Parts: sequence; structure tokens; C-alpha cells
Amino acid sequence: MLQDHVDEKDLALINALQVTPRASWAQLGRALELDPVTVARRWERLTGTGLAWVTCVVGPALHSEFCMAYVEIECAPGRLDHIAAALSPEPQVRYVHHITGPYGLLVVIALRTPAEVSAYLRRSIGPIPGVQAYRAEMRTAGYSEASRWRLRSLERSQQHALESADAQPVTAGAVRVDGVDRELYRLLHEDGRMPFTLLADRAGTSEPTARRRVKHLLANRLLRLRCEVAQSITGWPDTAVLWASLPPQHLEPTARSLAALPDVRLCCALAGQRNLLLMVWLRSLGDLPRLEAVISERSPHLTVVDRAACLHTVKQMGRLLDGEGRSVGHVAPNTEVLAAS
Repeated sequence: MLQDHVDEKDLALINALQVTPRASWAQLGRALELDPVTVARRWERLTGTGLAWVTCVVGPALHSEFCMAYVEIECAPGRLDHIAAALSPEPQVRYVHHITGPYGLLVVIALRTPAEVSAYLRRSIGPIPGVQAYRAEMRTAGYSEASRWRLRSLERSQQHALESADAQPVTAGAVRVDGVDRELYRLLHEDGRMPFTLLADRAGTSEPTARRRVKHLLANRLLRLRCEVAQSITGWPDTAVLWASLPPQHLEPTARSLAALPDVRLCCALAGQRNLLLMVWLRSLGDLPRLEAVISERSPHLTVVDRAACLHTVKQMGRLLDGEGRSVGHVAPNTEVLAAS
């Protein structure tokens, strides 16, 4: 069992890195009451086995520059793996989920304009052998994203100390980026904890420049670091997707209320009749009716229109995952997204 490979100290370390992904070994050691060498050794084992990793994604300052579409794909018998394998290497594809129901795949894509989404659906998804049908819904607003989901292994005092150490002031004025910034993004996407010496060497710049630019990109929310973990070791091993409908005047307050629920990993508004999507992590699928009851109590105007269980997340923000949620591969991002700034 994968659970045999981690203990409470490992989970606390992962939680600490969710709070402050580039904290030094010394900072982490103080918060966790462990020797820094021990902390580094534990993290090396977790990353080496694919149970946890730190990556880098486009930050909130650039979210308005993208159109995100949630695409459900109906697959011909025996073709689901082929379709998932064809889409997973694409940098435009953020997530690939194998789900229950008539649409076997839920794929999340991010492109610049609705026209680019249209072209991708028609030219890249539609022609894949075995795609029998698809339907796409555009995201109109995000209320909670996966990077905000946390393990609950730290004491409140430990979390507060790490959050205080991670605070960074935002730089006023316009932010300009160039090829060095884009290369730093690519490298941090590969390993969000890559040392500044190695970042500088691989990006072809000096260490002080790499350090300054990374801090600048993060402080201005052009990039965001996130620590990910194999779902199978979290204590919440099951995923469900809920599509709901509610009147437009109740959409935003309801979404913000539901985004605060601890089981909710993703909450966003969609343009279709099913105008709210929730992705939740559960201790078991048997908890889904309980969660739906909580949602109904909080949101009397909401109707759950459809639901599905996620059987396997194939790709998650640039990482290819095995059946246990371990990272087994990496897909480089499209670094040109930083040109938008």
C-alpha cells in the first residue's frame, strides 16, 4: 500500500510546502521541528517516488487572458486510452480525467480566445479516432482552484509562521517579461523548488538575476507555485464532479460559499445551463450524498444536474499521473503565455 510509504511527518512536510512552496530547508525544519537535512531527505524520497512535487503555473494576474473550456468526450469502446494519450502531451490541455457516465473523459483546455477554442475542438479533438461526440462549456469565473486545496496536517501556529515567512510585496507598475522569464517559468514548471544556482545555469543568467526575476514574477502574481500530492496518500482518495444549475442572481454568492467547503477542490462558473461546476475530494464515494446534502442546505436555489466519479486523473497541470496519482511524467508548458503581460 502506498500509505505504508508515508507518515505524519511526510504529510506535514507536504502541507508546509503547500503553504510556502520554496521555503528553505531551515525554515521547514523549524516549523516541523525536524533537522533540515532530514527534511531534505524526506522531500527527495517523496519526489523520487512521484508522491509529491512542486510545480509552477500561470498566476491570477494572467487568468483573464485565457478562455478555459471543460470538454466532455464520448469515446468509442476500446478507444478511451488512445484518446487520453493523444491529448495528454498537448500543452493546451491542463487536465485529463477518466470519469463515469456516457462521456468517458473530462478534458480541461486553456487557449487565448473563443475562436482558438473552436479551432482546437474542431481540428485537434474532433478528428481523433474514437471520438464519437463531445460537448464543451466555457468557464466564466473561478471561485476556488486546486492550488488552494490543503492537507490538514499542520498546527495552526505552524501554518501561520510559514505564511508570515512567505509574504511578498507586490511591485507597483507594469511588469515586462522576456525570454529569460519564460525560461524560468519552464524550469519552475519542471521543478518549482529548483535551486537558484541551477535555475540560473539552465536559464543562461546569473544567480542574482534569476532570484530577483523569480521573486518579481511571483510577487506580481504572473506565476504561482503549487505543491501537489498523489491523491492516494492524502486521506481523500476519491474524486467526484458535480454540475449544478442555479439562477444567475444567486450564482456568485452561492459559488463563494461552496468554495469555502473543505472538500471542494475546484469551483467555477460555466456559460451553459449547468452553470456551476464543483470538483471535490472525498474520503470515500459514500460521502457524496452527505456532501450534496450540505450543499443543498447552504444553497436552496441550487439543483445538482449531473454528477460523475473520477476513476483516474491522467494529466494534472503538466504532470502525467499513474493510477495511484503518482507523477510519472512531465509535459512542458507553453511559455508564450507570459507574453500577455
